[in-house]
Amino acid sequence: MKLYKPMIGMLVAVLLSGCSDSPEKESKEPDKPKAEQTEQERNTKQDSQREEQSKEKGTRNEEQSSKQEDRSENQQSKNAEYEAIRSYVGQKVNWKPGVKESIQKFVRDHHQFYEDTLTYGRIKNVNWEQQKKHADALIKEAKAIIPEITEQIKTMEQNNLLDIVSIDDDPRDLKLDFEVLEVVLEIATSQKDTTGLVYTHRILHDLDVELNGTKTHKFGMSSYYHGGENRPELWKYIEKNGRERPLSWNEQKSKR
Repeated sequence: MKLYKPMIGMLVAVLLSGCSDSPEKESKEPDKPKAEQTEQERNTKQDSQREEQSKEKGTRNEEQSSKQEDRSENQQSKNAEYEAIRSYVGQKVNWKPGVKESIQKFVRDHHQFYEDTLTYGRIKNVNWEQQKKHADALIKEAKAIIPEITEQIKTMEQNNLLDIVSIDDDPRDLKLDFEVLEVVLEIATSQKDTTGLVYTHRILHDLDVELNGTKTHKFGMSSYYHGGENRPELWKYIEKNGRERPLSWNEQKSKR
């Protein structure tokens, strides 16, 4: 029995050593082929790229949608601004009873006088006594109407109905036309200058078109109803004859 004990111990050690190696060997999986690993990596990379592209596309769509919304909001803002301006410019003026009618009659009657005395070659044979008498009457009437127009302007400004842009029926432009009529007629009759009579006729002509609906062209001498593109001719005429020209309402404001 003593001889077998060492041998039995060695046998047990060998058996235990074999058992301890077995689980490690069983746990190891066989290596995958290299081609299969490369295909998996490629698929993973493609999936990642597709995901990144999808995110970028989503971001671009969001940016485009945001830009479209901004454009839509800007257009709505512009439309609202345009409507506000259109409403302001085209507003109906609440004239004091009788004032607008007196202005219309003034324009109609005096325009007719110059039609009768200056057109169709009659300007070559002006009756200066007649013209002076009529000019005095016109200036007197204009001086009586201007305070009424001034009062209308004051009322509208107090109610914030007049801004830095002329409206269609703007009393400020009418006032300027009446003031210009006075100055031009005074020059024309004092110097017996037919050019001043022609300018007076043209201012009244333009006013008759806008105030009384006369169906004809305009000369661009009246400031009323967005006119006055040829006013520089009037300004030169007035200043050339040593008179100070009336200032428009926006020129007066800029000097305050």
